[in-house]
Amino acid sequence: MAKLMRTSKHVLVRRYLTYRRSLGYRMLGAELLRDFARFMDATAPHQPLTTALAIQWASAVPSARPSTHAGRLGMVRGFARYCAALDPRTQIPDSHLLGVGFQRSRPHLFSAAELRMIQRRACGLETCRSPLHPLTYSTLIGLLATTGMRPGEALRLHWRDLDVEQGTLRIRPCKFSPERIIPLHLTTVQALQRYGRARRARFPDSETLFVNVSGPPLTARRTEKVFQQLAKNIVPRSERASVRLMDFRHTFASRRISQWSRQKQPVAHHLLLLSRYLGHRTFKSTWWYVTGDPIALQDAAVRFRHFHEQVQPTP
Repeated sequence: MAKLMRTSKHVLVRRYLTYRRSLGYRMLGAELLRDFARFMDATAPHQPLTTALAIQWASAVPSARPSTHAGRLGMVRGFARYCAALDPRTQIPDSHLLGVGFQRSRPHLFSAAELRMIQRRACGLETCRSPLHPLTYSTLIGLLATTGMRPGEALRLHWRDLDVEQGTLRIRPCKFSPERIIPLHLTTVQALQRYGRARRARFPDSETLFVNVSGPPLTARRTEKVFQQLAKNIVPRSERASVRLMDFRHTFASRRISQWSRQKQPVAHHLLLLSRYLGHRTFKSTWWYVTGDPIALQDAAVRFRHFHEQVQPTP
C-alpha cells in the first residue's frame, strides 16, 4: 500500500489505458485522462483520487457547456473505479453530479422539396471558371442523398472505386469504419457515369472522383462553403445554426427506417443491413438515426430497441 501511495497518477493512468485497451476498448479520451493525471500530480501529489478533485478538474474549462464538464467527469469515473481496486481510499464520483454528459444534437432531416431546391441551385452554379462546377456539386449532393455516405468518404473516392458493371462503390476506411462495398441504384450509377465523361474530358489525369474548378480534389472546407450557398434560406429543424452536408446521411437513414417501420414484416434484418451499409461498427451508432424523428419513427424505435438489447455491441 505504501508503494502504491507513492505511485504517480501519470503512471496509474498509463497502466489503466493499457489494461482497457487489452480488453478491446479504443480509449479515445486518453489525452483527457493524461491531463487529469498531470492535474492530480501537481495539485495533490501521492494523494488518493477524491470526488472534490475530480469535480475541480472537470469544471476547469469555464467556457465549455455543462455537458462537457459532465463528460470530463465521466472519463475520470472509469479511472476512479480502477484506482479503487488498488487504493480503498479512492472516491468514485456519482453519476450526473455535473448533469448529463454527451447529448446528441437533433439533426435536420431534409424534405423532398428542400432536396429538389438544393439540386436546382447546384445545377445553376456559375460556369465562368469551369463548366464542370455545377455538375460536380449536383452529382456529389445526389450521391450523398441516395447513399447516406459520409461527406468525407465521398470526397476521398477515386474512379477505380466505382464498378459500373456490378453497380457498386468501394468506400475506403473512415472514422473507424472498415472498408466496405455498397450497391448503388441504377440512376445513381448513370449519374456518376455522366459526370465521369464530363470530368475526364476536362481533367483526364486526375484519379479523384470529385475535383474543383482547376482539377485538384475537392476539399471539405470548400465543399461546405459552396453547400451553405446552395442551402441558403433553409431554416434548420434542429438545434444547429445551419444545415450540414452530414444531414444528408441522417435523412437517408431516417427515411429508410421510417419506411421499414410501416411494413408488417420484421425490421431487424433491415436494421442489420443498414448498419453495415452505413459503415457502423456497432448498433449503438445506428441507434442515433432511429431517434432522429421520434414521431415518424416511434414504432421503429421500439423494434430497434428490442433488437439492440439482444446484440452485444463491440467495445
